[in-house]
Amino acid sequence: MLGNIVDKRSDRFSPDVDAVFEPSAHDNAVREDGSYVFDPDQAERDPSYFYVVATYDTTIRDAIMKAETEWPFPVTVYLYDHGSRPLG
Repeated sequence: MLGNIVDKRSDRFSPDVDAVFEPSAHDNAVREDGSYVFDPDQAERDPSYFYVVATYDTTIRDAIMKAETEWPFPVTVYLYDHGSRPLG
């Protein structure tokens, strides 16, 4: 499920991207009352939990759909310029 999008592209109008996925619990986002926006326990208890995954040569739409359908916990999608291969 999509939790957050972080756009790190230099060309923000191109639909072609390299995408990196990470559980949104890693964002450590905190509300004003001090509670976490994304529950770390929810992600870590799930058998599909992961640390980081990349998909290269994709589109924004496909990256968002991957986040929405592959994981039952919130996932942050980092968008990078197409061809940049941010994880190597």
